[in-house]
Amino acid sequence: MKKTRLVEVTGYDLFYQLIYMSATAAAQIERRRIFQLASELPRKTAAYFQRIHLLSQRLGYDYSESCKIVGQNTKSEVMKSLLLRMADSLAAGQPESVFLAEEAELQTRAYEKEYERDLESLKKWTDGYAAMVISSALIIIVNLISVLIYPIDSSSVGGLVMVSLITSGGGAWILSRSAPTEQRALFAEEGVGPRLQKLARKLAFLGLAGAIGLCVPMGLLGVPLGPTVIAAGVALLPAGITSFLAGREAANKDREIGSFLRALGGFATTTGTTIGESLDRLDISSFPTIQPDLERLKARLRASIEPGLCWQRFAQECGSRLITETTTIFHDAVGLGGAADTVGLFAAQYAALTNTLRAKRVVVSSTFTSLTIVMHGVLATLMIVILEVIRSFSIVIETSMAAATEAVGSASMPLPTFGTPELGFLQTVTVGMVIALALINAVAISVTDGEHMVKTSLYLSVLLIVSGISFILVPPAVANLLTL
Repeated sequence: MKKTRLVEVTGYDLFYQLIYMSATAAAQIERRRIFQLASELPRKTAAYFQRIHLLSQRLGYDYSESCKIVGQNTKSEVMKSLLLRMADSLAAGQPESVFLAEEAELQTRAYEKEYERDLESLKKWTDGYAAMVISSALIIIVNLISVLIYPIDSSSVGGLVMVSLITSGGGAWILSRSAPTEQRALFAEEGVGPRLQKLARKLAFLGLAGAIGLCVPMGLLGVPLGPTVIAAGVALLPAGITSFLAGREAANKDREIGSFLRALGGFATTTGTTIGESLDRLDISSFPTIQPDLERLKARLRASIEPGLCWQRFAQECGSRLITETTTIFHDAVGLGGAADTVGLFAAQYAALTNTLRAKRVVVSSTFTSLTIVMHGVLATLMIVILEVIRSFSIVIETSMAAATEAVGSASMPLPTFGTPELGFLQTVTVGMVIALALINAVAISVTDGEHMVKTSLYLSVLLIVSGISFILVPPAVANLLTL
């Protein structure tokens, strides 16, 4: 068995670990088997139980003593507390199923409160992020205006642009750290998944390549900036729309899986039949989103394919991490001899709490998404307005200065002059800032939403299209205003 490094665990990892262990322990299996299964879970917490299992199996320690040794030598306060309590419980002779059920209930409440605290923190940071982005944009706007009054070195302006971008990027990073840790749709990470998720993953790569492939030739051919930016956004839009639909489909499946497993477990216990037979007899029409996946699962079980492989394939084809976790709990615990109704209830409770917390997060992320898109459009418009005003003002000043110079001829008194802005450099700064803010804002929305990074293509597409529209509409509007 490969030894893994002990790292700090999250409440999400510990929540799933204890639910899984309580479900398997409810099957009344031997202690050695409980710890062996716990050590094989793909979670950071599994490394601790792997150490305990190795100490007991290879060095002959009692499991209570192994829990005490590992607990005393770990840096994670959460795991230290859990393992020392487990050591005392096992030494006192308390059944593992009772202890783990109690700990799972306590951790469920703790995780719920932790998630809600993280959401409150995320709310505060979304407000702070908006303030940071606006402040960064104002730095650039003030510098754009300042070049009309006195000359500013290009390196100074470039340095301020870098400070603004680093500040905005830091805000997006803080959002990623303060957001609750979880994973949702898999988007065919293992090459298997729903059609929409696989299509979205392919379109994301094709859209990125298409955006670059369109923008470079359009730029070389002298196509105006607005249509070029819109073309990049349109190239990413199919991937964005597909990822949105795929994420919504996965969310609908997540909402149905808990009810399905609870119904299946209850049906199997009531009728005294196996899970495969119960699935054949159970009416699955009340689970419309996962019904096609369930039909394939039924067909494979009828073909006498190994049930573990059937359930694994079912989870992969659903494309949801939550379904993978709940079906693992259900299949493993029932396969060990656990009561199907009890195990189904464990899995349903895990799914229900996860979906409830995600719904609370959607409220925060949807508000932030709308705010960020509007904010980006306003800031992009404002920066372009300032650039066009500078451009028009420079033309007026140059014309006036030329006329005044001819009028005064050889007069000895010099005329006052304004700073002469480098319009090419200022345009590069403005365009670069707008595009960079679109990228940063897209990432910020994505980490707040908590979806797979493939969905970033949707937000980036919308922000680029908004930016392109500003590049097209603002210059003529400013020109019309200045001619009044």
